[in-house]
Amino acid sequence: MEKQTSLARKAEQRERPAQRLPVPPSDSRSTILTLIERVVLDPRADVAKLDRVIAMYDRLKAKEAELAFNAAKGRILKKLAGIKIVKNRCVLPETENGKPQKGASEAFKYAPLEEIDKHLRPLLAEEEMDFSYSDEPWEGGGILIRGRLKHLPGGHYEDSFMPAPPDTTGGKSNVQAVGSTNSFLRRYVVCNIFNIVVVGDDDDGNGGLY
Repeated sequence: MEKQTSLARKAEQRERPAQRLPVPPSDSRSTILTLIERVVLDPRADVAKLDRVIAMYDRLKAKEAELAFNAAKGRILKKLAGIKIVKNRCVLPETENGKPQKGASEAFKYAPLEEIDKHLRPLLAEEEMDFSYSDEPWEGGGILIRGRLKHLPGGHYEDSFMPAPPDTTGGKSNVQAVGSTNSFLRRYVVCNIFNIVVVGDDDDGNGGLY
């Protein structure tokens, strides 16, 4: 008797149509979370269905994180546009043997990384963003500097990178050459990602932007 009852229940389950779960709007994280909970609690739900719902949720989170990142970066760019970053570091010309001329007038000025960082870091903190650097070897003994701007609440990030050979000018040692290139590339990377234009008092074209 019990065996017949068990068989009848199985047959009834096979004949009963599967419950169709509602499709949530793509812009509702809470609805998708509710749907995930229903799928998890449904004893008839399969792994493939759960994977599809979780993938939907992940795509929605990623899109929201990207939108939040763009909004935060936009506010920073707007504030940076009103900030004047000035060249205040001198570079001395070199003699024929590659040594800098002591007491000579500077060839041009540039804004050091700490000057740029002084204006940028408070704005990053306001928007819960972080800007970090990493380096890696590049062809021919050079280095590649990668700058990463990350929005901490959502995790979305944007990279900017630039390679260059070691700066051996001025009689630098190998270590000094790498350090000089590292600092140079960091300035360019951060200026690129934030569209920073550095200004100065040298209008004769010797200095460039950085």
